[in-house]
Amino acid sequence: MKANLHLHSRFSDGTDWPAEVAERAYRAGLQWIALTDHDTLGGIDELKRAAQALGLKSIAAVEIDCSAPEIGYRSELLAYFPEGQYAHTQDLLASLTKCRLEYVRSAIKKAQRHFVKAHLSFDDLLNHKRQGRPELDAEAFSFNKVDLFLYFKNHNILPQDISYRSFKKAYLETGLLSGTPYQKPSCADVIRTVHADGGIVVLPHIGHEFDDSAEQMRQEQKRLKEILDYFSSLGVDGLELYWYRNGDTADINKIVTAEAKKRSLRLSYGSDCHGPGSGKETLGLFWGEMKGL
Repeated sequence: MKANLHLHSRFSDGTDWPAEVAERAYRAGLQWIALTDHDTLGGIDELKRAAQALGLKSIAAVEIDCSAPEIGYRSELLAYFPEGQYAHTQDLLASLTKCRLEYVRSAIKKAQRHFVKAHLSFDDLLNHKRQGRPELDAEAFSFNKVDLFLYFKNHNILPQDISYRSFKKAYLETGLLSGTPYQKPSCADVIRTVHADGGIVVLPHIGHEFDDSAEQMRQEQKRLKEILDYFSSLGVDGLELYWYRNGDTADINKIVTAEAKKRSLRLSYGSDCHGPGSGKETLGLFWGEMKGL
């Protein structure tokens, strides 16, 4: 089956609703999809219903922010739930979405004071996020730094030509507009929790740890081995073959495939699509033939 198991919706930092994700996946010729919003399963039911109506296979999934300071890893893990059960994981995610919500609320309050713009408000941002779905509570979404970036740009508070990366460096990393800090769960805790639900954990886009460079991965084989040995020791189930924007996709995925084979890890495919207008509209650019996870 043509599978792309790494997609995002408006429930986190994507631009489409889950049903729209399914519709575009169908038009792109995909057969198996997964919604992997950051730290939330809020869009899973909508995606499942839409996928079924279109004759697509789907699997409940989520991308969980986590860290492993002992190896310098601060990124995400993908979790898939073939049995459709995720109660333990849902409890973990509930605390993370609350932290994300508080981060955004406090950042907007900082912006009110810094820019002297009293009209800025979280409720205004929430209404934009809902996009005509007033029945959705704030807790249904997983808010993020991209939401802040777009909200501030839409209100002409930031220069229109500023990039997200520049915004992060100038306003968030300096603490000027950063919200209430919170601690990500450990990768070990995430893996234990997902496995308690009968889920499968996949290490995504490992190339990001090497600036998306196959050459750098080859040069830093010791670090690559350290990362993969670490996650293997925690019980990670698979590695992701991924679409990299700089053109190194084939070379990086060749390395990842070989490493997965060495460790008897399964492989998944994902393009990390965030939807039209996001700068990461990759839904039909990458997929792989998969029978199952």
